[in-house]
Amino acid sequence: MRHLLRPAVLLAAIGAMSAPSALATGSETLDRRAGLGIGMSPPERAGPPTVDTVFPGLTGEKLGLRKGDVILAVGERPALDRATVVAYAGTLRANDPVQLRIRRNGRELLLAGRAVGRPLETYPGGIASYGSLPFRGGLLRDILVTPATSPSAPVVFLLPGYTCNSIEPQAADHPYRRLGAELIARGIGYYRVEKPFVGDSKGPNDCNDIDFATELDAFRSAYNHVITERGISADRIFMFGHSLGGLQAPLLAVEQPPRGVAVFGTVLRNWADYHHDVDRIQAYLFAGSDPVDEAAEAEGNRDLIRAFYFERKSPAEIAATNPQAADRLRELFQWDGGTRAIGGRSYRFNQDLAHLPLIAAWRDARTNVLALYGESDIVAINDEDHRLIADIASFYRPGTGRFLEVAKTDHGMELTGTRSEVREKFMALGQAPTGPFNPAVVEALASWISDAMAQPPVATRSFSPRTRPVR
Repeated sequence: MRHLLRPAVLLAAIGAMSAPSALATGSETLDRRAGLGIGMSPPERAGPPTVDTVFPGLTGEKLGLRKGDVILAVGERPALDRATVVAYAGTLRANDPVQLRIRRNGRELLLAGRAVGRPLETYPGGIASYGSLPFRGGLLRDILVTPATSPSAPVVFLLPGYTCNSIEPQAADHPYRRLGAELIARGIGYYRVEKPFVGDSKGPNDCNDIDFATELDAFRSAYNHVITERGISADRIFMFGHSLGGLQAPLLAVEQPPRGVAVFGTVLRNWADYHHDVDRIQAYLFAGSDPVDEAAEAEGNRDLIRAFYFERKSPAEIAATNPQAADRLRELFQWDGGTRAIGGRSYRFNQDLAHLPLIAAWRDARTNVLALYGESDIVAINDEDHRLIADIASFYRPGTGRFLEVAKTDHGMELTGTRSEVREKFMALGQAPTGPFNPAVVEALASWISDAMAQPPVATRSFSPRTRPVR
């Protein structure tokens, strides 16, 4: 698919003093994920990869890896390419035995030792508490960061985007990390939970194989956990749904209203319609592709979108009845020929997205609503859905919905320019432009939280019913 969705990313930071991270009571039952702690190049070439970066204090350095070493084997498996090494590193947990065979200056060497767990997060002025919660026979890692000077502060519960990437990025300047730092600096807490089998989380199912209901249930379990076990009452929790998380947040809010739900870069229209819009105009908006050609090709894909989403046919079933469609399935749905589709996730997960009662959820979510849209967020296409989310909230509960556009800001909350500037940069560079995080996103979020905390919870208020026209 000519689909330019990027992994979910978030926000910025300033700070004062650092506070240590601590593992929560009972979290020792969930071993820390490890890794090799190296960078390799070039990523696109087949064959044994070369180490180009060794990060201090992690497994690679402890084993004695050096820049320029060629990795020939990991464990007992030949390192056929970079992906082989990445897959091996992804299996490691703290203190697991590690064995690498390398070539250095023409000589083969065997390096062996124990894996080093990933460092824990630290936040200026905050205390990070690592814990875990049971989920369907496994455990999910959760992290609560609270301001050191205000343990009873409101808490933002992050519902991240589409991918199965960890919500605990190692880079200190990653937007998810910077979001936490900025919230803590403003006296607001920050809560996250890993998806099943991501990061430190353990089984039984890989995130890339689960359906939407399972992922939603994982967040539901975490929401209940943060209330009952972490002691954070719902009336000081603010869900922040980024991208796909903006579909999950209202569904959870219906069941147990938090103090507020904020979304950024999300969707309200049916997911199949959104997919058609991506197919129809996103390449034009982003990269200056011919809009007439794009629209014509998208019209030819309508039957595939209908069969996949509404008839719930598997890609294999569609290809079996129409062999000419196989290539289009690979392009339109990123089909791998098996059970995986867009973003490497289960095709069933993707199909589920077209059957969510989103408008009803926003109607029934008795909470404050903030719909944030970045002016140059071409992944979300345009501001229409965000304006409508805020409008629906205020239609049923006057005054509870708020829309705000953040100027020159893209889907990753980075300052990249106006929509036309983004297209011009893409056409010049051949790739989507990047930029610094825009702190205006956090400013808007924090201001809205302050306003919401100054009012009684929406769930406790009564609203006069609207008069509706007779059909």
